[in-house]
Amino acid sequence: MARSIHGVFCCALAGLAIAGFSFVPNANADTDNIAHTGQVNVAAIPSPGNAGEVGGTACAPSSFSFDISWIDPFTRAYYLADRTHGGASNGDILQIDLSNSTHTVTPLTPPSTDPFAGVRCDKNAAFGGSAADGRNELTGPNGVFTANHAEAWAGDGPSPFTYTQNNTASDYVNDKCDSSVRVFDLTTGKQTDHINIHGCFRTDEGAFDPADQLALFANPSEQPLPGNTHTTALNNSPFISLISTIPVRPGDSHKVVKQINFDGTHGTVSANGGIEQPVYVEKTGLFYIAVPGNAAAPNDGWISVVDPRGDADDIRVVRNIPTPGCNPHGLAIGPHDELYLGCNSSGVEEIMDARTGFIKATLTQVGGGCDEVTYNAGDNQFFGACSTGTPGQFGFDQIDARHIEVDQAKVPTAPGAHSIAADPVTVTTWIPAFAGAACGAGTACVAIYGSSGGDDPGVFAQLVTSQNHDDHH
Repeated sequence: MARSIHGVFCCALAGLAIAGFSFVPNANADTDNIAHTGQVNVAAIPSPGNAGEVGGTACAPSSFSFDISWIDPFTRAYYLADRTHGGASNGDILQIDLSNSTHTVTPLTPPSTDPFAGVRCDKNAAFGGSAADGRNELTGPNGVFTANHAEAWAGDGPSPFTYTQNNTASDYVNDKCDSSVRVFDLTTGKQTDHINIHGCFRTDEGAFDPADQLALFANPSEQPLPGNTHTTALNNSPFISLISTIPVRPGDSHKVVKQINFDGTHGTVSANGGIEQPVYVEKTGLFYIAVPGNAAAPNDGWISVVDPRGDADDIRVVRNIPTPGCNPHGLAIGPHDELYLGCNSSGVEEIMDARTGFIKATLTQVGGGCDEVTYNAGDNQFFGACSTGTPGQFGFDQIDARHIEVDQAKVPTAPGAHSIAADPVTVTTWIPAFAGAACGAGTACVAIYGSSGGDDPGVFAQLVTSQNHDDHH
């Protein structure tokens, strides 16, 4: 009897046990013929950044403000945390159909009476703000992923509040400290839950553990807010939340199982430089979290390891793997339980063995300056949304996961194009952007980069081909 593609892909992502290998530079690295093959255009809507909430001072307008993207190969859809569209909902989860070449866009939006945080215009640099539209810590939606191929889960900022622009903690005295996680039913497209995480700043990136049915989200920017009556000890430092993804009855809310402050106690590191992209590794049963360097070592960092098994008392940080010289922002799991570290440090990225913490390769031909990174099981390639070396200009780096070699680096996409996701079924990589080489002048889009596979058939392709062969014998 034929196995489902679901089972095959799960095996592909879990990885195959092979002997260790080391990085050998290859002067003739194959690019796998990656090329810009298309794009899905979306409306470019200049945003004033809710100027009325910051004393009438608007930040630089953006025509397409977004954050993390995700592809679910089973629902055949691409998801993007989109702050530009959605009208009265202050943003949406941009959902693009991958099942055909039409690529129909169907946004997931919360009720207009319960909108996303949207684009905020807080310029308080001491609390993560900047003059760039949407590049601060009050915005939303932020991180997004799917759970059980049935729901989309997204991190959001705190609800709107009136604040000043004195560039001190007093700017946030009216912050309700109710950053949250939204849950959307993928069948109906409706929001089914709005979970209060009690963060004063945005709930950001997340990951899903299907074995324990837990979602992990990070609040990377928490710090004391004297005078705010909504704060608790939780808000004194960045923290993570683990939330049950077990379906609940209509009207009920998913349980927040545990929250852990990253303050240097109870086995954690002091994450005053933030908390970035997490992943779940099926083979180890653990979460791995990219933690950038802190104030004491801004160019270093850690991969923090969280054991989600057992009850709330058992869930804890079990290891912090130092990454000297790499300030990790992006993290992706490859075919052999290796982690691709998208370092925000200039000109370096790394490949780490998730089981041992051993650095298999330090890649120096790349741009560094990474944000989100991904793995495409369709062609055995890591991709990173990283810097080209030109200030503000993003591109992509392409790393062969089989031989661990840099196939391409610093391929220009567009300014601010810091998000990336991969589809192993069509062997494509998707990058949201405005203008630039990715979309063209004055155009907002999600650009599509396709591969013919080159000489590196991916884990996904090999397993599907092998299974099809077995099913006919």
